[in-house]
Amino acid sequence: MAYFSAPELVGRTILITGGARGIGLEMARAAIGAKMRVALIDILEVELNAAIKELKAAGGDANGYVLDLTIEADVIKTIAQIEKDLGKIEVLVNNAMFHDPKNLLETSLDVWNKTLAINLTAPFLCIRQVLPGMIKNNFGSIINISTVNSKTMVGSDSYSASKGGLNTLTRTVAVRYGKNGIRCNTVLPGTVVTEPWKERIERNPNVFNDLEPWYPLHRVGQPADIAAAVLFLASDQSSWMTGSEFLVDGGLLAGLAPMYPVVEGSD
Repeated sequence: MAYFSAPELVGRTILITGGARGIGLEMARAAIGAKMRVALIDILEVELNAAIKELKAAGGDANGYVLDLTIEADVIKTIAQIEKDLGKIEVLVNNAMFHDPKNLLETSLDVWNKTLAINLTAPFLCIRQVLPGMIKNNFGSIINISTVNSKTMVGSDSYSASKGGLNTLTRTVAVRYGKNGIRCNTVLPGTVVTEPWKERIERNPNVFNDLEPWYPLHRVGQPADIAAAVLFLASDQSSWMTGSEFLVDGGLLAGLAPMYPVVEGSD
């Protein structure tokens, strides 16, 4: 995909959690294309090093930081180091996530707590850490990556609940800190072809084909679809958007695509 670019993005610093692969890495590629300065956080050191090597080979200004987002002291230390290395953080993307597909009866407390720790508490910790700098500069764009699961029941119970909390966190930040020039928005992707689908693909190699009829555009998403939305929210083109839930879902939540022909009798 050829991403749009905006002059104000040049030199703007973006911090992306979970940036070593998948959607996070594609966001980094898009940001590098827009000549932004990129900081990537991930717990996967080998993948992170490979991502930074790729971005630098493309001429990008990119730095990687290995971090377990569930450890508060390390989050504080690492983001402080990023600010020391790169200066002010102008864009934060909370993209790192943990996904467990089990239903509630099969979900252990450990898994429930891990899901909340990575999907909800970690964004809180990162937001809390970047806010003082953004308030000082009277500018910031915080982008939380949620899911359509937070708006409708499609399984993955603990994951869905944690992302519902993230939507609420977005609204809290948007309303409380809008007066400080800070915007906070949520991106809600539908099905995107990424690593967490590996296990389901192994069980059902046709899983994406099976899902396509539910999407009015008759395809599942690609990481580039989400990266394009993030680049837009990072730019001043979205300067009057805050507290929003930005659907990037191929039309999934617009309606039940396989249902209406049955109801109409037009199938």
